[in-house]
Amino acid sequence: MDTRPMMRRFFAILSISGVATGLAASGARAFDLPNPLSVFDGGEKEPQKSDRPVQAAPGAAVDCPEILVDTGAATLRVPPGADNSSVRYQLSLSHLARECTVSGDQILIKVGVEGAAVLGPSGQPGSFSGALKIAARRQKDESILASKTYHVSASVPAGAARGEFRVISEPLAVPYLGAQAADDYEILVGFEGGAADKSAPAQKRRKRHARTTEASPD
Repeated sequence: MDTRPMMRRFFAILSISGVATGLAASGARAFDLPNPLSVFDGGEKEPQKSDRPVQAAPGAAVDCPEILVDTGAATLRVPPGADNSSVRYQLSLSHLARECTVSGDQILIKVGVEGAAVLGPSGQPGSFSGALKIAARRQKDESILASKTYHVSASVPAGAARGEFRVISEPLAVPYLGAQAADDYEILVGFEGGAADKSAPAQKRRKRHARTTEASPD
């Protein structure tokens, strides 16, 4: 079965390095004038959002969470820790996309990943593989609510230097708390055994992936 039309429809044509949008690109900062009453009484307090899932209306739309890639987890070098001259191959991420649908009191998140295997100075044509983890995390306490690890493989034919792989995940289910799911959750993607410094705090290690447009469901 030729999956290329489906993949073209699913993937937003954005790369990890290609992000420059809106105010962030211009360096401008938006702000709101404070409520005049806040000078005297501390302002109006925002209601606390419940962590209890709610039943969504049929056909409800949802703001899909953004994708994050841990620094160093966007690539997997083999052998691990090898210097440049000793690398056999390197797996890397190139394009990411996500699709969210609402089912009852749950959000179902499907993630698409495209990447490649690139031969190093010590590499030979062949088939190369690695483990790719995809997870959904709650922002409030950074709890992992759903995750799955996929075996990815790319073949580099004779006379070539790279081969590509594609993965479309099984749906990750998280509670539906409201339409603004991007404020509640984030999607994590990265190779297991990547070069991330595990001793560094997660907030400093992670980098935000380019915001992708959501794929349209079939």
